[in-house]
Amino acid sequence: MLGLVAGFLLQYAQLDRARRQVADATSALQAARLESTLSAAMIEAQRGRFEVARQHASDFYTGLQRRLLPVLDGASQGDVRTMLTERDSIITSLARNDPASAGTLTGVLVRLRETVHRAALDSSNVPGAP
Repeated sequence: MLGLVAGFLLQYAQLDRARRQVADATSALQAARLESTLSAAMIEAQRGRFEVARQHASDFYTGLQRRLLPVLDGASQGDVRTMLTERDSIITSLARNDPASAGTLTGVLVRLRETVHRAALDSSNVPGAP
């Protein structure tokens, strides 16, 4: 009976570790997709294709709010909230075909990468994290 309980606990621990790894991989994939979408917006704005850039930027901000914000903690979440406050001005700038919007998107991309990198480092320092 003791062996059965020990086996169950071992399997449960392995399952829990696997679930955490899947959650971490899913978060990393979401972050990579958001970075890709924002990069596409930046490139399109640099090329003068502002409507396409606006659509990508809108998709980025929607994903940022719905998918990345809920999985972040502390300072990283604050950084994302700051990025979200810029949404309307950036979308408006793109809708007005403002060439400076490409530079603004570049700044958002740099901040996104810093935030995601810091969040990844923070999660790797959590006791029990893989």
